[in-house]
Amino acid sequence: MRNDCRVSGVVSGVLVGRAAEVAELADAFRDEQVAAVLIGGEAGIGKSRLVAEFSGRLDPSVLTPVGRCLEFGSTAVPFAPFVAALSSLVRRLGVDEVAALLPPQPALARWLPQLAVRSGLPAVESDRTQLFGEVLMLLEQLGARRPVVLVLEDLHWADQGTRELLAFLVANLAQRRILLIGTYRPAESGPLRDLVAQLRRDPAVRMVAPQPLTRHEVGRQLAALLNSEPAPEAITRVFERSGGNPLFVEALSRSTEYLPADLTDLLLSFLSGLGDASRVVVAAAAVIGSPVRHDMLAALSGLPAASLLAALRELTDRELLHATDTGYEFRHVLIRQTVYEDLLPAERSRMHAALVEILRTHRAALPPPVYYAELAHHAEASGDLRRALIAFWKTAAALDDAAAQLYPLQRVVDLWDRLPAAELLDTTRSAVLEQFAAACDRSGEVVRGITAVDDALAAVDPALDPSRAARLYRLRAALRSRTGAGPGADVDRALELLAAQPPTVLRAEVLADRAVHRVFAGDPAGAAEDATAVLRTLESHAELDFGPGDRPIPDSVRIARSTARAHAYRGLASADDIDTAIACFEQARRAAELSSDTRTAVDVAVWESAVLVGAGRYEAAIGVVQRGLRAAQAAFRFEESGPILFVKWTQALTALGRWPEALGVVDDVQLSQLPPLSVAALRLSHARIALAQGDSQRALTLAEQVAALLGDGVWARQYRIQLHVLHTALAVQREDMAAARAVLDRSVADGTDVLTAYPHETWPLVALSARVPQAPGELRALADSMPRTSPVHLAHSAVFRAHTTGSAPDWSTAADAWAALRQPYEHAQALLAAADSAVTAGDRASATAALRLAVSRAADLGAVHILDAARQLARRSRLTVDDSPVGAASTNADSAPRGFGLTARELDVLRLIAEGMSNRSIATELFISPNTAGVHVSRILTKLGASSRTEAAAIAHRHNLIS
Repeated sequence: MRNDCRVSGVVSGVLVGRAAEVAELADAFRDEQVAAVLIGGEAGIGKSRLVAEFSGRLDPSVLTPVGRCLEFGSTAVPFAPFVAALSSLVRRLGVDEVAALLPPQPALARWLPQLAVRSGLPAVESDRTQLFGEVLMLLEQLGARRPVVLVLEDLHWADQGTRELLAFLVANLAQRRILLIGTYRPAESGPLRDLVAQLRRDPAVRMVAPQPLTRHEVGRQLAALLNSEPAPEAITRVFERSGGNPLFVEALSRSTEYLPADLTDLLLSFLSGLGDASRVVVAAAAVIGSPVRHDMLAALSGLPAASLLAALRELTDRELLHATDTGYEFRHVLIRQTVYEDLLPAERSRMHAALVEILRTHRAALPPPVYYAELAHHAEASGDLRRALIAFWKTAAALDDAAAQLYPLQRVVDLWDRLPAAELLDTTRSAVLEQFAAACDRSGEVVRGITAVDDALAAVDPALDPSRAARLYRLRAALRSRTGAGPGADVDRALELLAAQPPTVLRAEVLADRAVHRVFAGDPAGAAEDATAVLRTLESHAELDFGPGDRPIPDSVRIARSTARAHAYRGLASADDIDTAIACFEQARRAAELSSDTRTAVDVAVWESAVLVGAGRYEAAIGVVQRGLRAAQAAFRFEESGPILFVKWTQALTALGRWPEALGVVDDVQLSQLPPLSVAALRLSHARIALAQGDSQRALTLAEQVAALLGDGVWARQYRIQLHVLHTALAVQREDMAAARAVLDRSVADGTDVLTAYPHETWPLVALSARVPQAPGELRALADSMPRTSPVHLAHSAVFRAHTTGSAPDWSTAADAWAALRQPYEHAQALLAAADSAVTAGDRASATAALRLAVSRAADLGAVHILDAARQLARRSRLTVDDSPVGAASTNADSAPRGFGLTARELDVLRLIAEGMSNRSIATELFISPNTAGVHVSRILTKLGASSRTEAAAIAHRHNLIS
């Protein structure tokens, strides 16, 4: 190694120029609305030093576990920083205290085997969501006892699992005595960029960006490092050469006269003056990579124990290495990289080869994924590709996280043609590609997955291995469906290949896939046939052949999951026969619960609520939605499944005229965190209510927002039809029939096939077309060809007919249809039209009765334009109507301020606070997300001027805010 500078080993303990950033972290720690802080800055800018300074100022009772992403994150064990942080918690608190906060058979035992040892039970097979849920549970349980600051360093190296777990925690943390802090380099963030962009929009996340030091601050740092005041010209030289980077300032402080020409020389200056043994140790540590285990370092350095300890003492005193609970780590990764790159290639290769042999003797001390991942890394770095190939293959087998499997499997594919891989691994290239594609499917890598399946299909002979070919076609169908293109012919091809085989679970799964595709393609009969075939196949599951090579999930679970989904698909396919559909969904729910299949249980609630809303069973739909939200909360799938359930809840409440409740649901949802389609659907409901209550400008604004959200994508067709309905209704209400006709023309521009595919959305458009002169004939013609399979369809059909005939009896029929559905707004509209028709027919008694009921319904709703039209009709026709004051129900009735400016929803939350409920319990009780509960609690404390929940409860009782 080069050694051009003489240095002093002094490192300053003074943090310069970061007072504002430390204050930002302290403020975030105090602010209960902040869940996370991301600190972004270039290497050496002082991110870790900033976090250490902040942590050092906290009360000793605060838990501050730290985890660091590995430099070779994509090749190592997933969730590395979380594993390290939780391991440190176990060491500090003890296994018993941590285990007491988790289920008897914790999924976290897969990360922390001592938890399984303590319980005497093996780690359970679990999906990622259960693992995430236990991390959340553990942090919240700890946070209920004392504050927790969880630090995740070097997130630019985070694996996919770590990124997803971080996003999950930010979205779900309800215990606000927990703060997540992450550090990252923006220039090297790669896959992290999307997550940073997402979190940047979250009001619960703050961004901190330490800036380079000013010239004055460089002078203060130099003075602290040198224990003397530097000359002004020295400050200028160091400032200009370092660019204000604190790490570089420190390196340059070692000789303010001699400034190294390049960054490598600059960083190597940290090593100047080291003894020979220390140089051997630091080089060995650089090859091992952070974190550095002591036993590995001792074996690789080859030094006697006394010499090794002396060298380590020098390196830690010079702060080149920091001691940790399990070994050592470099003070800064730039130093490690520089030391490593300064070694000759032959030196690096020799040391990597030595580490391969050392690892083999330490195998028992390492978890299998860690052992094989490190073995693969060092074998490949030493040029031993055969051993690397085998180790990559075994790494993938040892990992249970699909995203983490991608890298080792990709390396196996890359190395395949360079080695006799089939012989070494005792498998085929198509089998490897199938595993890789399956991992892509489970981790969302769609394009890579499709490419891998294409390559695998090219390498497999369907005649010789029909099961593998069928699995590959099924896999490609699933991947293609994720792109929005649909499965194509792949599902049918898979079934053709399995037709000549004995009944298998695979065949049942493929049939279930085709059933759901047929449901959403408008083929309910075909879907029902496939779903029935699935159940028939699974009924004889004891004799089923499970097939080779497709067993990542236990067979019993596969059977139960397929059974539950088959019943659910029969329910979807039976939407036209609502009683049959409900029975099928009930069977699906029971099957999912019996198999503890929470994903399917939540999916069943989503599908059943959609069918019930479509059938006009709104009260039942609300019950299913609430059950689904509870299941989603319990399974930690709220962010995944909550949005569509909120949409169905809002649609049901809107139809029932429970508009304040519907708007309350919209207000409770954090729209910025929802998918665009869900936001569009919620705003459509809001716009319908605004239009009905006479706020046409608000409705128009919301319609414009919906249009921007929907864009031109095929995936948004059903909501685009609803938007056409809204725009047409707006135009009709302002009596602009030309604008209404233009909207209707646009709705049929691409033909009527799209409209007939969505009858529930299209019937309101057809009914409106009867009010618009010269409406497109093909749209009006749909009134004769569209299905009338639900009471809602029949009610719209009745409205269409009444508009066409103008007869009072037809309007009475329409009014009765809406009354039966308990849709008061549509009922009031039909009653108003019936009254008008009765006046025309000279039936004043019927007109008066209909008009009075219309006014009563409209007054309850606050439907201003119906009330205005009713009064005009009453004056024009000289009818006596006892019209109650308008506004008995207001658009914002549930959000109108009460005592202390609290809304009705905030009073609900305050009542639960007074009962001693946690944020998560409040969320479960009110069917909202934990984040939303936290926001409500923070607003309540602010409005009451309370510093704690206990004080808020006392104020509530003192001022009679709650019963």
